[in-house]
Amino acid sequence: MNASIITLTPAELHFDWGTDGLVLWIEELDGADSLAGQMSEVMDRIAFAIELQTGWDHRTDGDTLHPLYGYRLLLRDASGLWNAVQTDETGHFAGLTPLEEMDYEVAYDKVMWIE
Repeated sequence: MNASIITLTPAELHFDWGTDGLVLWIEELDGADSLAGQMSEVMDRIAFAIELQTGWDHRTDGDTLHPLYGYRLLLRDASGLWNAVQTDETGHFAGLTPLEEMDYEVAYDKVMWIE
């Protein structure tokens, strides 16, 4: 019996992000278009960065909300198109809605209306 071990590792995450307090945008920086498949990890990293900036840990304080709660999230994929990022009630990744927009301002307006 021949056995082989295959190790699958996700692609490295290359992204930038920022927020204006209402919308949090995420932009894929490489052409691999692999960020959408790893959004849970991306959102965890951003949530951790927000916690570092604000000084609190939502995991140890039962009265606080997830760091991404309340933000509208936009993802710009490798093709340059914007997508709305859906989250569940706990602030975790739930799916993407293609906005089919390359213009940030138009995508910004559209994501404000998505439930």
